[in-house]
Amino acid sequence: MLQGLGGVGKTSVAVSVAHRLQRETDRVWWIGAQDASRCTGGLTALARQLGVPDEEIAVGRLADQLWRRLSALADPWLLVVDNADDARLLDGPGRLALGTGLVRPHRSPRGLVLVTSRDGRPGTWGGHAVLHRLTPLGDGHGADVLLDLAGPSAGSREEAAELARRLGGLPLALHTVGRYLAAVGQRPARFRDAGETATFAEFRASLDDGGAFPHPGTATALAGIWRMSLDLLTERGHRCVRPLLEVLANFADAPVPLILADPAVLGEDEAFEGVSGAEIWAALQALAGLGLVDLAAANGVDTVALHPLVRDAHGSPGRYALNARLLDEAAESDETGVPEDVERWPLWSALTPHTVHALTFESGSDDNELFLVTWTAAMLAARSLYAQGQLSQAGKVLEELVSRLGGALGEDHPNTILCRHNLARILDDQGDYDQARTIFEDILATQRDTLGEHHQNTLVTQHNLALVLDDQGHLDQARTIYEDILDIEHNTLAENAPSTLITRNNLAVVLHSQGHHDLAAAEMAAVLSARRRVLGPEHPYTLSTQRWLDAINAARGEP
Repeated sequence: MLQGLGGVGKTSVAVSVAHRLQRETDRVWWIGAQDASRCTGGLTALARQLGVPDEEIAVGRLADQLWRRLSALADPWLLVVDNADDARLLDGPGRLALGTGLVRPHRSPRGLVLVTSRDGRPGTWGGHAVLHRLTPLGDGHGADVLLDLAGPSAGSREEAAELARRLGGLPLALHTVGRYLAAVGQRPARFRDAGETATFAEFRASLDDGGAFPHPGTATALAGIWRMSLDLLTERGHRCVRPLLEVLANFADAPVPLILADPAVLGEDEAFEGVSGAEIWAALQALAGLGLVDLAAANGVDTVALHPLVRDAHGSPGRYALNARLLDEAAESDETGVPEDVERWPLWSALTPHTVHALTFESGSDDNELFLVTWTAAMLAARSLYAQGQLSQAGKVLEELVSRLGGALGEDHPNTILCRHNLARILDDQGDYDQARTIFEDILATQRDTLGEHHQNTLVTQHNLALVLDDQGHLDQARTIYEDILDIEHNTLAENAPSTLITRNNLAVVLHSQGHHDLAAAEMAAVLSARRRVLGPEHPYTLSTQRWLDAINAARGEP
């Protein structure tokens, strides 16, 4: 594993290793471990790619099956687990230090696991880990970095070495300063402003004027350098670089999809008044040019990423309200669409860390003010997590939402009920039938009082309660509920309405479980015929009904 201070270059070294191994193999995987969602989601996606069945993942055997398959690979492979600063996230149901966590030692001579972390305590990682500590660069190598970026016009090698020593040899600081001096050096001297630093010596003098340079491992070590870079961009006419960087820094420590820098929403804020989309894009490119952000695309999603130290130094709680509006608009836009849409999953995966992070925003006067703006985005993100099979992470988000909404709006508010309903579905899928049943029964009692027996929401809750009862083996109760729902739907909906077909399909499943195979087959065949007409022969619901009919016919002796 690679250990060292923030900004010392751990991720850069890991990227270099990954690029080298890609010459030999396409089995190179990168997992972000900044939070539980990305870590578990990334490992789950890798397990599926390696052929681990979903049912093994669902019962909590993700790590066992993943590492069994990785160890059996004959081809060379590399797994990078980046930014694992909180090693507890890698424990999973076991213990990282004991070799039973989500990341484990393996027996394959062809494989390599590379972890980057600020935590270099051997006890954290266990005796199987080999720790490589990255330290700041020496004066000579630091001078090389500065000269490579800024060029010889910025001064001599000796002056570069003195500045590198003043910067503590921290690669991130060297990179930022080198890019800054390169940007200034592009202009002829006559067009530079008075006092503008353009050489190694001048930059070192400006640092000396600001007092002692702090320890290079903290964000404050670079604050003066970044301030000078932002001053330079502002002088060049990029009037929104400061507020834009502050908005980006308020998001989670993850690449920010550019949908969260929507010019239309930013333009509603005083700090961006009169700023066009072209100016915002130019500001992003200018920030990238000085190394303060990185513009990239991943899985077809354009993003802007900040180094954690840049993010820590520039976050501004005073702009939380703007971040909340950006999240709310993005989550409900046509671009994000429906969270269950497979084609939108890459964008939702990029949005999710930021929607969850926004639940920590505080307005200072009313803790619920910003929460009530962002809860919808978090709820939609939970739906996306659920659709992608990340049940545990979806459940944690919904538990937080249920607790916060209950306090802000009340337990019986429709928004609270919606999140409780979604949480109960996850509990049912995870096998916690008793708790799921309790939640559905409580919601149903409220809906009958407030909405009435025939309201669509009441029927949906009854339907999901019947699913739980079926899972628990209470088939008679489940059948009675389905039959009651059908009576209402036959009187209020068209014969082949989608919800009616769902009810008939699930009633047939219960009849099959009760041993009434002939009745079940007749009902399922009717549903299949209707779904072929209404949905088409290749729709997932049609295929599911076909599978059930095959199973029922097999039970009837007609395989």
